Amino acid sequence: MCKILVVEDEVLIRLTLVDALHEAGFDVLDAGSAEHAIEIINEQTIHLLFTDIQLPGKLTGLDVAYRAAERFPDAGIIVASGRIKPASTDLPPGAKFFSKPFGFDQIIECFKAMNRA
Repeated sequence: MCKILVVEDEVLIRLTLVDALHEAGFDVLDAGSAEHAIEIINEQTIHLLFTDIQLPGKLTGLDVAYRAAERFPDAGIIVASGRIKPASTDLPPGAKFFSKPFGFDQIIECFKAMNRA
């Protein structure tokens, strides 16, 4: 089964996205900080990653995205933010960016397409 890691410090967004992805048939792990997410990436295999850019602590969602891309080069990655719009060169190769607010259906469809590829 395809495993997704959701990294989001806004609890309501994280839990709603986790529930939506579960309902769509994905196995979902979640983290509220970059540090926790990197621990998960170091210990488990993930196939897809959703991360907010701005997270509590010293690391950002971009740090998480690059660590995931380094450990799992074929992983699909979605990066999101309501405040920052990164240049495509700021993202790992192949990563997608979504501005907040986004539709949860958009995220699910993007992950389904990444999973098929």
